[in-house]
Amino acid sequence: MRNPDDVRVLVPVAVLEGQVIPDQLTRLLSETTVVLLAYHEIPEQTAPEQAREQFEPKVRDELDELVSAFEAAGAAVETRLVFTHDADQTTERIATEADCDAVLLSNPAPTIARVIVPIKEDINLETITKVAAAVGRREDIELTLFHAAEEDDAVAEGERLLDEVANELAVLGVCREHVSRVVVVAQNPLQALIEGAADHDVVVMGEEKPTLRGRLFGETSDRVAEQTVGPVLVVRRPLDPEADDADADTDDSG
Repeated sequence: MRNPDDVRVLVPVAVLEGQVIPDQLTRLLSETTVVLLAYHEIPEQTAPEQAREQFEPKVRDELDELVSAFEAAGAAVETRLVFTHDADQTTERIATEADCDAVLLSNPAPTIARVIVPIKEDINLETITKVAAAVGRREDIELTLFHAAEEDDAVAEGERLLDEVANELAVLGVCREHVSRVVVVAQNPLQALIEGAADHDVVVMGEEKPTLRGRLFGETSDRVAEQTVGPVLVVRRPLDPEADDADADTDDSG
């Protein structure tokens, strides 16, 4: 049975495309269980078994190096090796199968000292707080809890929400002096977050429910990752039991 205090983070890596995980991110995730997803996206006409025969030895070498780096930092590590026709679908499937709390959208991270955690509402607040605590217990990390209120009358409720999260972070071992709270009034919460994240190194944010706007313009977390140019830890929302996450690829768990 899974330890309820364990935080599991899926780290997808396109290993044959030269993607690397910065050392700073490796250290940031040192108190989590890292599920390394080494994947290679292949053309529709290529069978996954064929790709495995061709590329597996090289992928294994790259994967072993990543495992060593995370283990040296103190993280527990699990691995998945996948050759797939759809990397996004595979990422979602493996995140579900491996019971991951969050998925890393990796971006360059020359330094990591300040982490911003947008808190929107009570939905999935427990998991967001748990993930924030896992990265915020490090002595060299400062956490900023951020809330965008739609109007002045909602500021007090936003402050109450952030106080609740700050108290829970303290229970989970985060130093109170390393946690600050920011509530802003904004008609465009996404833009307010992007502006607030400008002087931070990493964003820890909850996954949004699928919307038509998300399908047309990209999911909120992807847009934040693109515009802040920093790593984003996306905390997964509760699973939809009717969702079908099957895809056509082959994988090997380690």
